[in-house]
Amino acid sequence: MNIIGFQQLSKACVAFCVGFFCLLVGYDNIIDFETNYAFVKAVLSMDQMEPFFSGNRDMESRAITNPNIHLAAYWLIIVGELIAGAVCMFGAIGMFVTINKPKFATGQVIYLIGATLAILVWYLGFAVIGGEYFSMWANKMNGQTKAYTFASFILMTAIYVAMPYIGASQKNASE
Repeated sequence: MNIIGFQQLSKACVAFCVGFFCLLVGYDNIIDFETNYAFVKAVLSMDQMEPFFSGNRDMESRAITNPNIHLAAYWLIIVGELIAGAVCMFGAIGMFVTINKPKFATGQVIYLIGATLAILVWYLGFAVIGGEYFSMWANKMNGQTKAYTFASFILMTAIYVAMPYIGASQKNASE
């Protein structure tokens, strides 16, 4: 295998790992539904805030206590994780079957779409909306650190998968 082929194999493996991760998280959220649903409910309800939190104005205007909305939000998260995982896996498989072929870039693009969806779930969903809008940082059930970890790793993989080949001329890299 040439150097470009090895780099393509590496990118496909990384994409596969992220896809598998997203699918596994979505699956776990279904299998252990009640535990993870309790987390979403606590964040949206803002009912488990740390004693130091004095954001009563935020709680009064932002807390959502409707169980139907909790359930809808939780299913939206699960569906987002599963779709992101499926798209990432589809991109990874596309990369695996086109190593050293011109169509490899198609798998990369598909993976980048899946990675973007995953970043929307963990960064926009958990870090921005959960973390800031619902003040998850002050909630006893705080998932911000994990959300930032997941989003950062997925973003790094997207950059890696999209970057040009190392040690290859531009002519060789486009072949």
